[in-house]
Amino acid sequence: MNQKILTLFTALMLLISPILSAQHSHGILTPGVTFPQDDSVLIDPPQMVTMSFRVDVRLLKLALYTAEEEWIDIGFQYDPGRKNHNFVLPIPFELPASDYYIARWSVTDDVRGLVNGEFKFAFGDGAIPPSETISSQISDREEVLPSTGAYRRETLQ
Repeated sequence: MNQKILTLFTALMLLISPILSAQHSHGILTPGVTFPQDDSVLIDPPQMVTMSFRVDVRLLKLALYTAEEEWIDIGFQYDPGRKNHNFVLPIPFELPASDYYIARWSVTDDVRGLVNGEFKFAFGDGAIPPSETISSQISDREEVLPSTGAYRRETLQ
């Protein structure tokens, strides 16, 4: 009886192990720290974008966008030879006006696959967290449709 339970337990662990590993690896490949922090409001514009990971990764993409999805060229260039857990990209110019900014990134560690993510931030007088700006843009208008049959023809032509 104990042998059957042990065999069943071992088989179950072999089936579950890849699932647990996959869930765990996604967390490893997400930044532990970013600057600016997600949904933050800064007093002054950031002079850099930083990301710190728990393991060494290849940074495949780091792009900055305005709230209107306009790309801001911050000079990121992919370096296939660079694998690190800390990345700093200076912003040597004034960012265009926007309610908030979106930093989108992609990384791989050559083992666990590709992981994409983003973080948002705002800055300046009167700035509010991006999540509040986004939620205020959701319309509460009600759609009024014609009553049933009002748009149908009585006869076919």
